[in-house]
Parts: sequence; C-alpha cells; structure tokens
Amino acid sequence: MNKIIMHIDFNSYFASVEQQANPHLRGKAIAVAGKAGGDITRSVVTTASREAKARGVKTAMATWQAKKLCPELIIIPGDPQKYAEVTARFLIVCNKYADAVEQFSTDEVFIDVTTAADNYFGASMLALMIRRDLKAACSSVCTVSIGIAPNKLVAKLASESVKPNGLTVVRPHEVADFVKSRPLADFCGLGHSTEKRLAEIGVTSVETLRAVPRAKLINLFQSHGTWLADAAHGLATDILEDDNAAPKSIGHSYTFPHDLHTLPEIKKNLLAMCDRVAWRLRQQKMVALRLAVYVRYGNFGSDGCSKLLNTPISDGLTISQNAWALLSPHLNLTRGIRLISISVSEFRTIKLPTSLFRKDQKMQRVVNALDTVQTKFGTNAWHRASTVHTKFLERTSGWHYDHLAMANKS
Repeated sequence: MNKIIMHIDFNSYFASVEQQANPHLRGKAIAVAGKAGGDITRSVVTTASREAKARGVKTAMATWQAKKLCPELIIIPGDPQKYAEVTARFLIVCNKYADAVEQFSTDEVFIDVTTAADNYFGASMLALMIRRDLKAACSSVCTVSIGIAPNKLVAKLASESVKPNGLTVVRPHEVADFVKSRPLADFCGLGHSTEKRLAEIGVTSVETLRAVPRAKLINLFQSHGTWLADAAHGLATDILEDDNAAPKSIGHSYTFPHDLHTLPEIKKNLLAMCDRVAWRLRQQKMVALRLAVYVRYGNFGSDGCSKLLNTPISDGLTISQNAWALLSPHLNLTRGIRLISISVSEFRTIKLPTSLFRKDQKMQRVVNALDTVQTKFGTNAWHRASTVHTKFLERTSGWHYDHLAMANKS
C-alpha cells in the first residue's frame, strides 16, 4: 500500500509571525533580518512578507539591496524566542492528526497520514482540519501551503506549487506528469552547483533529465546520480525520519557587526564559535571525524574547505586548532572577514581515547567539569579568558540550540 505523505509549509514564516504580533505591520512590506541588537544594514533578508516579495525582495538578499528595490521596506531584527513558540504550537497541531511527524525545518513538516486519512479524499479533509486548527493556534495571518502525495519529494513539490495558502493533491497515477511540470530549481536536494553541472550536459528540465541514462548520471554525480534518476520520475522515500535521531552535522555561523581584518580577532572569534559547536557535539554524546570551515569576505567573495581527520574530536580548542590550520592558508585579510562558519560531521558515538599524557588527561577532566556547569547553568556559564569579550547575538532561525542547556536547568 502506498503511503500518503503531507508536507505543510508556512508562508513567509518569520515575517508573518511579526505581522501577527504587531497589527501595524500587516499589509506592509517588511523583512526579517539580522539579530536583535545587531547592525541590520550588514545582514541578509531571512524572510520577506508577501508584500515585500511582490516588490522583488527575496530571501538571502542583502538588506541594502532589498532597500534599494523597495525603499519603504521595514526591516525588523529577528526574534528566535517568538518563532520557536509558534513552531511549538504548529507541531502540537500536526501531531494531533499524524501517524508520524518529521520536522524538516522551523516552519515546515512532513506528516504521514496513511492510517489517519485512509485515502486521498480523507487526506484532503485532514489538511483542511489542520489549517483550521493552525488558524486558531497561530492566527489567520500565519498561513500554510500544503502538498499531499505518495512520498516526501513530491509532497514538497506540491506544497511549493501553489503559494500562498495552497492545497495541492498529487495521487500516485498523477506523479509522473506532475513532476515533469516542475522546474528543476524546485527540487529539494538539487542545489545550484548540481543544476549548473546538469546544464553543462544539456539538462535544463525534468524531461531532459529523464533522457539521460542512469549510468551516466551515476558516473557524473556518484550516489547523487541515483537520486537524480529517481527524482526525475517522482520516486523518493516515504519514510519519515525520527526527530530524535542524531544530527548529520553540527555547526555555527555568524555575521560580524564589522569586518574582521586582523588574525587575533579572527582566531578569537573562531575559538568562541568552536566552543559552541563542541558543546552541542558533546550534548549528543558524539565525536566528529570531519571538519569544515567557511568564510565570507566583505565583498561577498568566499573561501571554504573541509578535511577528514585522523583522530576524532569533541572539544572546542582542538576543533579550533584544526579549523585554523585548514583555513589560515586561504585567508585574504585585505577583503575583511564578514562571516565565519564552522561545522563538524561524520559522527561516532564513542568516547575519546584516553591520552597517555598527564596534561591531556587533565584537560579531559576539565572539559567534563565544564560540561556539568553548562548543563546546569546554560551555554554562557563560562568563557575562556581569550574569548571573554566575544558576544554572539541571537540568530534569526527559530532553533533554540543556545537555550537547550537552560531548559534542563535544575
């Protein structure tokens, strides 16, 4: 029996939440950007309202560029606490009707309604009930687009096909034609670089993608080639991932209030970021074998690199030392560092090997003690002397990574 998967996606999420919170913003072109207390003129648009989108303002656009397109644009600093509260209400409603729920991001979920709905008519009725309950829980300003299909890929394509406030149903016998009608850019999992490489071999649509032999796609894109061949025909997984499953990567990125031009300030901020990544890594009781670091310059150029490590890591200092060794040969200080991003992946749920050296053993005991302090008092319970003056403002993401420890405060 084919599953029935529903994808529910808020429209202009952060902006809609702000318009719901402040009636004076409704009907106006607004954009959420930056962090509370930060310089929003150096930020990018996180979410634009429908009114702003109609003027050409897009997600990830620099705020100065957005203002140039739409001079009356009202730019609002993000409020992660507010968005997290609405997301929590969203999940309560979804869990009420679903056999299983996978939170895909802060404003979208996949839900399995195979048993709850029984058939596609029943799924459509459930969608209307969910929309009704979301209106009561989150307001009429915060609307959702819903897609219903046999798998996650097509359900997401369906929800993206009619916005805002759309409801699109794609039954199994309609999948092939529906997928053929969608642009490649709409496929979740097909990034800009892949789209560019496909264009180089003459693939600019689903129809031309279907014409490429599977073997050729696998030769060009390895395992991703298999996904491309399947996606072209609307074939994808219908299995929802457990929200309690271990993450595939853990990272932290930050846009600074001013461009960094000196090695000491870059190293200091990198170390502070690595401590945050390490803390979240240890909360998951894991170590990492791959490290990636990325910088964006003041002129919006960028450099990035990654490395598979010989020894697993889980403490901030070691992550920072490896990241610096990886990044420093590529830095161009004349352009100024606008953003740094650090991430770790390829996890192992094993303990770090016990060092034979007394100094390293002492450091491991210190890390364990500091973890105990953070668990009780929160992320900012301690700072290294070298990073005591660093300050990272809240990100506009709605994800409460920096508040997880405080939730466990006793």
